[in-house]
Amino acid sequence: MKILAKISIIVVAIAAIFSTQSFSQPKLGIEAGLNLSNSSFSPDLRSGSRTGIMIGGFAEFKVSPLFSIKPGLRYIMKGFSVGDGWGNQNTFKLNYIEAPVLLKVNFPVQQVKPYVEAGPTVALRISSTVESIDGDVDASEAFETIDFGLYFGSGLDFRVANNIEMFTGIGYSLGLSNTLSAINGNITGKNNGFKIISGVKFDL
Repeated sequence: MKILAKISIIVVAIAAIFSTQSFSQPKLGIEAGLNLSNSSFSPDLRSGSRTGIMIGGFAEFKVSPLFSIKPGLRYIMKGFSVGDGWGNQNTFKLNYIEAPVLLKVNFPVQQVKPYVEAGPTVALRISSTVESIDGDVDASEAFETIDFGLYFGSGLDFRVANNIEMFTGIGYSLGLSNTLSAINGNITGKNNGFKIISGVKFDL
């Protein structure tokens, strides 16, 4: 997993360097929103969602009137809840620093611009606890450090000043890697979640 993490970081860096050298007038933005996360398990295990926040920044490099490359970095709360068999819910709180590299398709209309975007994500877990009737307990040994996934989103950009745009959108994260560590035996779990995002970006 450490090797895969290093490869992902290199890919992100190369994408950013390539974009800055190839295209003019990049945009910088900040974003924030809600992440309604859950986890899919094999063998199947019924779980509930956890509502968390996400906040971060990104750069947007225009490739053509239709396409942009959008690397970013954000803090995001993931997790899920499961019952313990006695009617109590245990909420697993997994917090990450996540780096997406998205391909954005811009539809060339004027003031309000629809868009769709998709691409890979790699996330570094920075904390993991389980909230139970006894309080929060550290759960680091139960989860892997790195989480890989794919992100799909859509939304609207709208210009509010000569060099400022605001945006709002929704998205879905599909987990690709098993987030559960070897101590969980043959059970695998993959993060997923719906996102509601808003933000602002500035022409440079």
